[in-house]
Amino acid sequence: MPERARRPGARTPVTPAKAPPPAGEVVRELLRETGGEAPIPEPLVSALIQGPVAGPVKILFLDCDGTLTDGVIGQSGAQDFRHFYVRDGLALLWARDLGVLPLVISGRSSTAVEARMIDLGVEYFGGISDKVAVGERIIAREGAKWEQCVMVGDDLPDLPMLKRVGWPIAVADAQPEVRQAAKTITGARGGRGAVREVVEMVLRHNGAWDQVLKRYGAL
Repeated sequence: MPERARRPGARTPVTPAKAPPPAGEVVRELLRETGGEAPIPEPLVSALIQGPVAGPVKILFLDCDGTLTDGVIGQSGAQDFRHFYVRDGLALLWARDLGVLPLVISGRSSTAVEARMIDLGVEYFGGISDKVAVGERIIAREGAKWEQCVMVGDDLPDLPMLKRVGWPIAVADAQPEVRQAAKTITGARGGRGAVREVVEMVLRHNGAWDQVLKRYGAL
């Protein structure tokens, strides 16, 4: 069939180019397809750390069970125990040393968590039903703003904090509602390096990550 002649001056229809999905959506799709096991490719990490908040992060709020731990709670008589990931703990020391205040706020009280936070020198609030109230006190004390804070969580009780901070982050195996509220989703699961991943992103954002690398001769 011969091609239909175009009228003089008629424009050839142009199909608008489809905009690429935001990096966060690409990461969410990766995590859906792989069950949270896929590492985030470096280009996506770079995209995610560009401009999540204006200016440097000052405070890093963390949930504990399911975020700093794998969510398993052990009980032996009156004693409880948790599984902590050593790389997460080391990363919290980097954050503290490089101007980011880490704090753990948990809905449960735990002697095991308290002992671990004392070991790390990290401020800990256990048995907290209103995490936002604690957050408000810390922000006022530090002369910061919600917009300068990060919150990392995994479950519904973390949502009020996630909705207030400038940079809400969900661990890979967080509840769907928590992942939906997050600007960033980690590649690692809670208690398996998620916090280590967050600290690196925060320090990169703050321009301080090279100081960590130089400390160990990696740069």
